[in-house]
Amino acid sequence: MESSSEIFYWLKHLRYFDVKCSLLNILDFARRELFKKEKMPLPKAIQLEPTTKCNFSCVACTRKSLPKSRLNRDLTVQDFQHILEGIPTLKIIKMQGLGEPLINQHIWEILEYGKVRGIKFSTTTNGSLLNPVNIRKVLKYFDSICVSIDSTNPDTFEYIRRGAKYENIMRNLKSLIEIKREIRAKTEVGVNFVASHLNYHEISSLCSMASQLRLNFIYIVEVENWTTPGEKEYLSTLEFIRKARRVKAEIRRLILENRKKYRELPIYHGDSSRRKMKCSWCFSKCFITVDGYVTPCCIRMNQNVFNFGNIFNESFNNIWNGEKMRKFRLSMIKDELNPVCDRCPD
Repeated sequence: MESSSEIFYWLKHLRYFDVKCSLLNILDFARRELFKKEKMPLPKAIQLEPTTKCNFSCVACTRKSLPKSRLNRDLTVQDFQHILEGIPTLKIIKMQGLGEPLINQHIWEILEYGKVRGIKFSTTTNGSLLNPVNIRKVLKYFDSICVSIDSTNPDTFEYIRRGAKYENIMRNLKSLIEIKREIRAKTEVGVNFVASHLNYHEISSLCSMASQLRLNFIYIVEVENWTTPGEKEYLSTLEFIRKARRVKAEIRRLILENRKKYRELPIYHGDSSRRKMKCSWCFSKCFITVDGYVTPCCIRMNQNVFNFGNIFNESFNNIWNGEKMRKFRLSMIKDELNPVCDRCPD
């Protein structure tokens, strides 16, 4: 479990977690966290995959292992409407999956429809499509946006995020901030940094850059294994993960050091400790793939390994509190065998 100081830090800055939260939302979040049951009320938040298309080929991404049926597919406006109708309780949606969200050709129509329905949106983008026209749309529709910056060194950045040009992404990030200030948009802007043995030593330079740009937050997450022991990519990915875990203590030290140095900058840490008993995913939210499969979370998203059902084929209410989901929740509550989550995040 996190230390009391870590919990206090998260509570202090909870408004930056995906989107700004009202006191009512914070209390609801706490209720769902503290009272985990086999049967749960319909979720107010989900993570939805808008596309599986991408213009990069990042080192740690599992997108290249997708089956042809899922590869290069966009969520449609009709699909999105169906999801909102099936989950009438939704208030918050993170538009994120195994693709670059802004590539979806229907993305602005989807966001417009959601905004009319009162949905708060957040996303993480690779930053490549943040041209001046798109930036104004992003600031109109998203309550929070995170740009992936896995290195402040151009060579390392371009090695990790293959297909990217560091100078282009940084130019786009600066344009996003400048236009936000120009039009006085309320969108929270931050960066996401996936920490491993390849880049952990750049945490301090990242925090310095974020402070200079006056970003709203930084999210530093330790690299995770998106596959499970039964998948063919598991062992090769595990070797990379083990190398990253050797610098775990140093990652934490650097984060704590920079939190003290940049006190007004929320610096979150997604650490690599075992999560099963404290994970809230199947109790308060879920991940929905671009083709409608409801999966345990944004990491264990391979529907061919495990899924609870498909929202395009059956009622979400039947999926959310169906037998498969209830048994899954019990395995989390009682810490019973659950091969999907037992080794998470390794």
